[in-house]
Amino acid sequence: MTDKQLDKTLNIGSEIRLAEGIKKHVKIGTIALIRQVREEMDGVVHKFSFSIGRKKWEATEDREAVDWPKVEEMYKKVFNLVLVEEITEKEYDLIDQDGIAVLDDLLDRFLF
Repeated sequence: MTDKQLDKTLNIGSEIRLAEGIKKHVKIGTIALIRQVREEMDGVVHKFSFSIGRKKWEATEDREAVDWPKVEEMYKKVFNLVLVEEITEKEYDLIDQDGIAVLDDLLDRFLF
């Protein structure tokens, strides 16, 4: 059995780089995983990068209230659903600009 066949059997897809020395493997998208990701992401309209480090917004005439820390935590949870090796808190804090861009696009294959 080749490495590629073994990875497919174990539901391991492509590798992504999040920062220097931090690489993760993306799970192969099964119907069950796609459903789970879509359920978790229902109603989220902003990219991950937009939610990083923001404080909660109160509702105004022009916009609804948004609990940005909660949105960021939800993204972290969903990233860990689709990655074979979960992102630790220490690794999360080290993710660089390129890694943020990768994470911004990561869920597209499960949502669209």
